[in-house]
Amino acid sequence: MYTRIIAFIALTSVASVLSVNTFAHGVSAVAGEWLPVIDMEITNDTSILSQVQSSPLGNEILVQFTGEGKVEVLGDDNEPFIRITKAGVYANWDHPMWFKVQTAGPRPLPEWVTDGKLESKWTLVSDKNYYGWYDKRLEKTDEHSDHWKIALAVNGERSDIVGYFKSLAPPNERVLVTVDRDSAPIADLSAMVIPGAESAIRVSYSGDHHMVVLDKYDVPMIRFSPSGVEVNIQSKGWQQLGRAPLNGSSKWVKLSSQAAYTWPDSRLNKSEQAGWKIPVFCHQDKKVKFIQGGWVEIASL
Repeated sequence: MYTRIIAFIALTSVASVLSVNTFAHGVSAVAGEWLPVIDMEITNDTSILSQVQSSPLGNEILVQFTGEGKVEVLGDDNEPFIRITKAGVYANWDHPMWFKVQTAGPRPLPEWVTDGKLESKWTLVSDKNYYGWYDKRLEKTDEHSDHWKIALAVNGERSDIVGYFKSLAPPNERVLVTVDRDSAPIADLSAMVIPGAESAIRVSYSGDHHMVVLDKYDVPMIRFSPSGVEVNIQSKGWQQLGRAPLNGSSKWVKLSSQAAYTWPDSRLNKSEQAGWKIPVFCHQDKKVKFIQGGWVEIASL
């Protein structure tokens, strides 16, 4: 349990740059190493915060529920075996899946769950609103299976966590993401790219006015000012990052008292375009400008 608590602190930390599973090795039953990744384009229920952690032992998924009512984790039989609420986490001790997900490997099942009769034996297993468990559905078991799904139901309505398997094989080429600071500099703003399996960008601001970074849907996402950094929790781009906060009493929520912030951004990924751009609205001159750069191939394999 201590491991799960520490892991979930990492999940909800807004200062974290990269997902925990970025550096882990996925477990699979097919050739190669495959990492289960949550597809944030599809998994977008703002009351559910989730993260996958992978290791040579197995794949563990962490789920937090901040909504009203309950979210239930469904087994292969579409019957719930974990129930997460604001008041705590409950498990059905008569469901075989509850015992299967406690360890990464196989384990013997108690006699009372192998009789083929499913009864309701819900028991409180945690007083938190989050839980983590090993799940075989996160393993790639078929060469032709590119996606995975964990079935959930929020107050009886399906709201699955879905994702895909990412190959950990070395890329055919290595690319360096660069920032162009000369062609169109933005006053009082500095930006740098943090390299990694998932590139991130760090922006610092020293001006006297507001400066707002737009998401890929051209909606205000992150706002910089002399008093710090705020996030628009209604931004779809922010929600797809899967970072806290996802809920709040107001549209803009404080992230930091320092006017600097780092986040992974898919717009940094190499594409067919000549370069990458991240739009910024500058309140001082009421114009949209761009943090921009390109890609440099540094090695071909």
